[in-house]
Amino acid sequence: MTVKKHIDNVRKNGLTHIKNVFSKKEVSQFQKKSIKVMDDFENSGHEFSNHNKVLNCPFRFDDIFYKLVFIKKIDLILKGLIDEDYVLLNSNIINRTSNKSSKKKFKTIGDTWHNDSPRVGKKNVVNAYRFLVTIMLDDFSSENGSTLYVPKSHLKNAKPLRKYNYKSKFLTGKKGDVVIFDSGLWHKGGVPSDLRRLGVFNLYGPWWIKPYFNFQQMIGKKGNKLNKYLRKTLHYNSLPPKNNEIRGLTVTKL
Repeated sequence: MTVKKHIDNVRKNGLTHIKNVFSKKEVSQFQKKSIKVMDDFENSGHEFSNHNKVLNCPFRFDDIFYKLVFIKKIDLILKGLIDEDYVLLNSNIINRTSNKSSKKKFKTIGDTWHNDSPRVGKKNVVNAYRFLVTIMLDDFSSENGSTLYVPKSHLKNAKPLRKYNYKSKFLTGKKGDVVIFDSGLWHKGGVPSDLRRLGVFNLYGPWWIKPYFNFQQMIGKKGNKLNKYLRKTLHYNSLPPKNNEIRGLTVTKL
């Protein structure tokens, strides 16, 4: 499928599916590292819910996850959906798996219907400028808590009811696949099972949107060694200047 077809799919249907973005070897590496950083995080005293483990910004724990921040195979699609200066707003590893031995049940990402479009003054901001990239590190199926979505709901420009029986579909695919969808698409996590459902969910948008976290402070001196594409994606090229004498424009081009 061409880049244009993928972009058209997102505009019209709310999402598009890109197969085999990552090889079996790459996926295996990401799986092992994901499990390790989540186990280390939990063993250091942090808690996960017993039905959904969520870890923010995995690249702060292991450099391998920078490969999932800037993805060359989907770069042109994101440029077409946003623009050439698009940036990362947030990134999560999510393992939506039931842990029956744990009593730590609390609300987490994706437990109820929602979309990821912001609101200003209690009014929805127009969709089609922030996009979620789902990187499947396991097969996503109806049997392992795969994400549910309401087809074409991104066109409604409205928020869904948190708890409602919407007519929906499962977001399915094979490990190594990537799905890009409009953040306005109504979605939620499926029912957790004993099966693992590991994935990385990245939110991207235009350069003028503030990220969820201060990536420069998070990364520290290691940021100086990042390549120009990662630095652009992590807002290094879109920080406001101190004053006009330094430069007049906020964005510096690659």
